[in-house]
Order: sequence, then C-alpha cells, then structure tokens
Amino acid sequence: MKLPVKGVSELVLEVADMDRAVHFWSEVLGFPVVDQWKWEPGVSGFQEEQFVSRRHPYVWATWLYVGGNTRLGLWLPRKWTPQERKIQHQPVTSWPSPELYDEGGKHVHFALYIEEKDFDRTFEQLQSLGIPVTIRQFEPEYRALYFKDPEGNVVEMYTRSMEQSYAPLDRALEGCLPTDYTTSKG
Repeated sequence: MKLPVKGVSELVLEVADMDRAVHFWSEVLGFPVVDQWKWEPGVSGFQEEQFVSRRHPYVWATWLYVGGNTRLGLWLPRKWTPQERKIQHQPVTSWPSPELYDEGGKHVHFALYIEEKDFDRTFEQLQSLGIPVTIRQFEPEYRALYFKDPEGNVVEMYTRSMEQSYAPLDRALEGCLPTDYTTSKG
C-alpha cells in the first residue's frame, strides 16, 4: 500500500539574511510568520557570530504558513564542526538523540499551487512589487510563473492541482506495498 501521505507539510529554504528573507516572504508576499526558533548557546551547528539580524535576533529558523497543510521554513545555514559533519553523513538511526542533522542537498526550485483564476492577478502583483517574473505554459491547461527570492531560490507558482491530477493514482495505489528501500539500493 502507498504510505498515507496527504501532501507536503514543510519545505525549508536556507537563507543567509533572516531579516531580508522574512521581509520578502512575509511582508512582500504576505505569508504570515507562525513560529520562530531562537538559538541558545550549546545548540549544535551554529556560532554566535552568525546572528547578525536586527529584527530577528538569535532566530535561526522562521516558519511561515503558506496554505493548506504546508508551512515554509527559512533557516540560517549551520556551521557544523568536523565531528558534527561526520555524524550528519551517517544513517539517521545513528544520530545521537535529541540532535537532528537534517540538512543536505540543494534543490533547483519548488512550486506553490495557485488556482488558474488567481494566476493573472498573482503575476501582476509580483510585477507591481518589482519582482522579475516569467510565465511558462505547460500543456494547454497549466501555467506557471517563476521568480527568485532575495536569497536566489527559484520559486514556481503553478496552476496544476496535484490533488486533482493524482487522485486516481492515489486510489489505485491503495493496497500496494511501497518499495523496500534497503533492498532496492543496488
């Protein structure tokens, strides 16, 4: 059977400047800040000199609500010690509790779902804010717009509803077993 996943609950972007990132995502694009995590001495992966924010002192993670069941995280990069870096690359089951070494990889972009009826208004709103944005057409019925946030992350806003597109697949997968990762790694 398919794992009972209902969608994306969190996506985290690494940011160099918390003030700039929060301003863009919350004040410019309008996503409300719902939580912030502050650094305290002894928390792995950070050095006090990383915290240069004036509006969000000692905040290493900001969470914004983007809609549905999804929140967006803006996190400062961690500066792992050589020992922490070794731990980070071990299987997650080897990580000492309660620490998490949950960073790694780079993603090209991510997409936020918008309804077709809101597409033109969203495009115009981004343009009016001075944000360079481009439109792409995917198949006759789907459009997307792309822009970059101040940290250089590519953001896509896409009119395709994955829920509607994949509901038949979701129903078809009921009762199927997921692939066993441990035996399929090659």
